Amino acid sequence: MIDRRTWAGPALFQGEQEARPDGKKVLIVSENFGSGHTKAAEALAKGIRRSNPGVEVRVVELGCELRPRVSGVLLYSYLSMLKQAPSLWKIIYGRHHSRAFPTWTQWCLYRTLYPRLSDYIREEQPDLVISTHPFSTSGIARLKRKGNPITLCTLITDFSAHGSWVQPEVDRYLVPHVGVNEQLAQMGVEPGKIYATGIPTDSRFWMEQTREAARHKLGLGQLPTLLILGGGMGMGQTDRLVKVAAKWKDSMQILVCTGHNRPLKENLERDPELQHPRIRIEGFTDQIPDLMDAADLIVSKPGGMTCSEAIAKGKPLLIYGSIPGHEERNGRFMEEQGLAEVVANDDELTVWFEKLLAGDPCFDQLRERMLEWRQNIHPSHSIEAVLNLLAP
Repeated sequence: MIDRRTWAGPALFQGEQEARPDGKKVLIVSENFGSGHTKAAEALAKGIRRSNPGVEVRVVELGCELRPRVSGVLLYSYLSMLKQAPSLWKIIYGRHHSRAFPTWTQWCLYRTLYPRLSDYIREEQPDLVISTHPFSTSGIARLKRKGNPITLCTLITDFSAHGSWVQPEVDRYLVPHVGVNEQLAQMGVEPGKIYATGIPTDSRFWMEQTREAARHKLGLGQLPTLLILGGGMGMGQTDRLVKVAAKWKDSMQILVCTGHNRPLKENLERDPELQHPRIRIEGFTDQIPDLMDAADLIVSKPGGMTCSEAIAKGKPLLIYGSIPGHEERNGRFMEEQGLAEVVANDDELTVWFEKLLAGDPCFDQLRERMLEWRQNIHPSHSIEAVLNLLAP
């Protein structure tokens, strides 16, 4: 069951007046180590522009902008570690889960990725910087320590707070739920700086469309439909998951999104067992809202953004193939709140697919809890928090 205390507390912006900060400039910075960070940035930017066209908003992956080659090497190293030594990443993640990165680590990060950051901020001259990644938060916070009077807002994109997000120079934290308020407070963040807004999602995930209409739009049949997501990077155990699901290819439609992982897409397409009219394999696509509408069930690793999008659509979610560390915690949170089911192995997947084909009412129960939770995470919450920071 949903723990209502997760959303307990005072009104988000009690005492603050509605802001109309025309003529202001917002710079939203992220990094490309996991696409959810940038997707949250883009969703927030889109919402700000729609709410107040007088505000100039720019989104940038900071490392790619300032040192693209170095950023590419770091991304390759990160993905290689997740594939070849996931237990090592789990150790690194866990070591600093409840405390900030050491000063020397942040200095190395700054010298590696952000040596031109001061000049860049001087050229951009933003009135507000919003960061959706711990690295960019660290870089901007360092500039503030050096005397740059930037207003800094940090948007946390997972369902638990990691110590790497914590910087005393942050003026406002936007977090997924009140439980993260408590985690940040335990790490020394002033409670008055923390606002539970939910993770921003694109407005298309809030538009209603029937399954039948979505299937017709996508050229699909009116059959039970499974959507398999590997995130923007196509990580997790997508290939294994697809092969398990393919056993039911004569009884249901199977939609697979591999993100930017082109080798994975090509390998799946070459598999003769997956060459079937009811199996559709796609790479990166902007049709995820329609695909979710068409689906009866989503199976994915638990990225914070994917989970938030599934909740916004009210689509039952199975979690499979979590990346160690942050995604494991996301999965645990989703399961504890009754918003998803965590699947540990192929046998459990088989049970859930059989339930799908049998029309088991458990999926309606999952959907009801998601729709209840959805009431608290409307994108307008984060937009309002940003506009009030810009108010004179």
